[in-house]
Amino acid sequence: MTGRSPRSLQNYEPSIWEQIIGNRKVKRYFQKLVRRIRREADAGSSRALRHACFLLTGESRSGKTAAVKFLVRCIKCHRLDPVTLNPCDGTCANCRDRVGSEEQHGLFESVKTPDGQTEIHFHIIDCTKISTPAELIEKLRAIGHKVNTSGYVVVYLDEAHRLVARHMDEILLKEVEDHHYLWFFSTAKPEGLEDMFQNRLIKLATELPADDEMAPWLIDRCNEAGIDWEPEAILRVIDKSNRVVGIALQALTLAALDPDEGLTLDLVENDWVVKLDS
Repeated sequence: MTGRSPRSLQNYEPSIWEQIIGNRKVKRYFQKLVRRIRREADAGSSRALRHACFLLTGESRSGKTAAVKFLVRCIKCHRLDPVTLNPCDGTCANCRDRVGSEEQHGLFESVKTPDGQTEIHFHIIDCTKISTPAELIEKLRAIGHKVNTSGYVVVYLDEAHRLVARHMDEILLKEVEDHHYLWFFSTAKPEGLEDMFQNRLIKLATELPADDEMAPWLIDRCNEAGIDWEPEAILRVIDKSNRVVGIALQALTLAALDPDEGLTLDLVENDWVVKLDS
């Protein structure tokens, strides 16, 4: 077994809905979005849902970005399972072209749903890399210039609270009202966003997984990566990460450097340094 590389573990993306642990409300509403968008796009409906605004809140590394990217993958998969809503195994043309799986900033994709009628445009903006209003305006204008207005436009702004200091949230208010996109914003610090801005958005909070949900998930990730693991180490990762999935994966990333030695209690206790958000 060749296993996953340390980089792919640290940037883990789910392949099926069941691999998104915790986050039950987010999954439920995202699955509803997939059903509605696929149904309306395939039917060429004039009443298609093209304008909605969501704010994902929750701890850093709790799966907000992964959930949005997986949502888009499900929308564009050519062989989506109509019952489970899981995408194919990655072999269809649209799933091979993974959504932002590598460098995501400035990513712009134009794809089609299986019937070829509706384009799906996806753009990710990392707000930590936006330092001036002019930069934000330029990125938003670039989206408008490239899209076909008959398709779906999905815009995801990560770490949205970073825009408040320079009053860039005021720019976004106008954009949200003027452009019929599917807007997604995420932040670990919703208190940093103005109430006027938050009131325009549908709020969905991430939820941490339970211990008995996270343990088999971590074991599966170790087995996929060909990493030997100790039961005591798995339990300690859950405790030390405070059940934050993205933090827990750091321990597996460290273990992947020497998969034969694997995830040991000694590694988790003494080599893996954790700093959780306050």
